[in-house]
Amino acid sequence: MLRYALRRVLWAIPTLIATSLVLFFVTTLAPDPANMPGRTAAGRLLPEEARRSRFLDLPRFLNREPQDVRTLARLALAGLAVGGARQAGAADQLRALGGAAFPYVLPLLESLSPDARGRVAAALAPVAARMGVRDVGQLERPEAAVLFWTRFWEDRALDFTRGAVDRAVGRLVEHGSEWREHDLVVLDTFALPEIAGAISTTHDRVTLERLTRLAQHASGRGQVALADATAGDLRRIVGDWKEWWFVHGADFVALDGAERAVAFVTDTRYGKWLDRARSGELGVSVIDGEPIADKLLARAPVTLLVCALAMLLSWALAVPLGALGAWFQGRPFDVATSVVLFVLYTTPTFAVAELLRRAAVGHSVETARVGLAVGALAAGSLATLSRWQRAAMLEVVRQDFIRTAHAKGLSALRVAVMHALRNALLPMVTLAGLHLPTVLSGSFVVEEVFGLPGVGFETLRAIESYDTGWLMAVLVAAAVLITLGLVASDVVCSTLDPRVRDVLAGRQGGRAP
Repeated sequence: MLRYALRRVLWAIPTLIATSLVLFFVTTLAPDPANMPGRTAAGRLLPEEARRSRFLDLPRFLNREPQDVRTLARLALAGLAVGGARQAGAADQLRALGGAAFPYVLPLLESLSPDARGRVAAALAPVAARMGVRDVGQLERPEAAVLFWTRFWEDRALDFTRGAVDRAVGRLVEHGSEWREHDLVVLDTFALPEIAGAISTTHDRVTLERLTRLAQHASGRGQVALADATAGDLRRIVGDWKEWWFVHGADFVALDGAERAVAFVTDTRYGKWLDRARSGELGVSVIDGEPIADKLLARAPVTLLVCALAMLLSWALAVPLGALGAWFQGRPFDVATSVVLFVLYTTPTFAVAELLRRAAVGHSVETARVGLAVGALAAGSLATLSRWQRAAMLEVVRQDFIRTAHAKGLSALRVAVMHALRNALLPMVTLAGLHLPTVLSGSFVVEEVFGLPGVGFETLRAIESYDTGWLMAVLVAAAVLITLGLVASDVVCSTLDPRVRDVLAGRQGGRAP
């Protein structure tokens, strides 16, 4: 059975990927969040940045023209060379790219016309000021700017290589100093790939402060992780930088060869999400800026506790009620329980939860709210489960081996429990895996009614805010949990019935041990 369980889990991986494709397509059909009004004074993202942070500027599944720093730099260079209406936007783009664009812009200066060369060189004046290598005022004249950048590239071209930057960042991490920090300031955005990687792996507070200060200086955004900041603030700041780099990293790196071919698939909205899921970095929530993985781990215990207790309670009541109803078919007990359970079956879960909440007004203790939520969730499943158990029990009590057990003189209790109920539990165990999705969906309702800080409560907030990152994380996590539940139900069923174990083993081409 262990081989069977492992095989089922392995086969579930492509199924989950296919499921994630469908779920991703469905969730991306939601209204464009970038069309929502933003208030920059309150810290809301501008529509352009909102689109970028949610990868709305990328195609869903296939990107035939992935952009990198080389592409963006040449587009900016072409815009400045043409001049006119495109000049202002191209200058802003080149200023944002900064030092990362130098290897693709400065060597081409000589190939431009004198006027175009002057416009490009003058557009780099803000970058020079940011690098601290020249006063901006002296570079406003195109002739002086061209001369400066030509000499600069002749002197510093070897510094703008990945190996040189990697060594410079490594020296800063090992033995930080103001001089080594200044060396990276001169490299500007060209050093961002190595700086972003170091931010993700560095735990020393002083070094982290230096790295985030460099990243802020080069990018013009974000916060510095001060050495005396709290652990929560450090986690939030580092998460913000990691999220920003995940979104904007392609603007500062070049894609060559196989990387560009892979980018056809990875530089898409689904590819970005899949990359996050693979690495465990699910991004940050648009609601509060917290890492989605941390929020999911913090809120999952509440939901899992409510679901587990509700399943235990509903099964503990449904199995005996259904079995006794079948054993005493047509008698007062069967009729009375059928009526009560029919009422529960026709009452929505949210109505039961609301009734319990109003009946317990004044009890704000979280433990009491959890108990009420479990009761409301179990009530919704009790009727269905008991009917399943009753039908399974009725099928078993009509079998010949039950009549044989009675003929042997066995007591009615022994026949009911040891023979009838044991065999009637087999289809119920099979249905247990199918019961889990119902309980999970019901938990979203009861968490909202009782104000429990679980996954369901947060998911409803995410729906209101169009937080597709959180929705995808929850949907895939639920799919994984349900898959494991189905495998577990097969394993338990084979344990109860050796015939099932033989069938499952036969599917693998072998025999049960």
